Amino acid sequence: MPLLSHTLALTALGREDLARTVSSAYGVLHGARFGEDGRLLLPSEEESRRLEHRARELGLLLTEEERAAYGRRVGDPLDGAKVTGAPAGSTEREVTAQDLADEVVVSEAELSLRLLSGEHLAPGSTYLATEVDPQGRPVFAPDGEGWVGTDLTVASWDESGVCSVDFAMREDAGTGGATENGAEGGEGAPSTTGTVVHDHAEETLTLEADLRFPVESAMARWGSRLLRARVRVRVDLPGWFAAADGTATAPPVTLEVDHRLVRARGQAVPAPGPDGTWSVSGQLDVRGVGLSRPIVAVAAWAMGRSLRRSEQWSVESGTARFQEGWDDVARALPSVPGFLDDVARTYARARPDDRPRTPDL
Repeated sequence: MPLLSHTLALTALGREDLARTVSSAYGVLHGARFGEDGRLLLPSEEESRRLEHRARELGLLLTEEERAAYGRRVGDPLDGAKVTGAPAGSTEREVTAQDLADEVVVSEAELSLRLLSGEHLAPGSTYLATEVDPQGRPVFAPDGEGWVGTDLTVASWDESGVCSVDFAMREDAGTGGATENGAEGGEGAPSTTGTVVHDHAEETLTLEADLRFPVESAMARWGSRLLRARVRVRVDLPGWFAAADGTATAPPVTLEVDHRLVRARGQAVPAPGPDGTWSVSGQLDVRGVGLSRPIVAVAAWAMGRSLRRSEQWSVESGTARFQEGWDDVARALPSVPGFLDDVARTYARARPDDRPRTPDL
């Protein structure tokens, strides 16, 4: 039996709208231009504000009022520290305050993309994606802890066939300098590597990733298999719409997670709902591997019980927020291709002097 299962009533999306959105998204990639130093050329501040305003109108970005309302729902994370009676200078409060400060910085950050080698979108070309603050400085410096960037490599690019991109997250300074095989003192291995594959003809999207968690404990040193997991997600668009029309098919959305101690399998299957909606059933089955089976079973039971009793989070509240966001996307979807076409034209017109340079990593 699945450990967790839930059914959502979701607004149906138009298949043609989705197809046009995917096509327009590729148009944005084609519209990107890079300067002599390899950096992505950004539109002027005025053009960027115009695009941002349009995205907020479509509901693709939160308005200031919505962000404030979300903050009120989440509440002040420092309240919990006050209730426990922790003194003002305690480590708990300091860590919480630093986490909040980091969240503010990340929320204000902008994506920075740099072409490192090759021709744009040509097989073998490499890029570095990172985040910079409003002054153009990297949010996470290479000599500090945290995500410092993701290397992207175009493995294949055929828009009538398969487009595949490999990614590798650059390691921070907090992993102890472990190498790929776990030895100390070498160049740090990426914390997460993987591949995203879009098959145009089959209309499928697949993500495969090897996760390496940048933490250590008494039970697991950096490089240990206990700090690794393999993840695979696959979306089959024709299968989704066939199931949504009432045709029996294999699950069109699947999730696989393999860890040395835990194995998880998830799926989502739509079915015709009332008034043209989708009735989407989701299932997640989590099981221990070998001797860890009873431990995982007890932990899963305890976590489920904790979630059910939680006052700050519940399946109902999480579902309501997800459905609200989905409805926003459903309403905006017919207009999204036109918006993306505008983004593509705007980036294609960008000039080197439209925005200031960002520092080197």
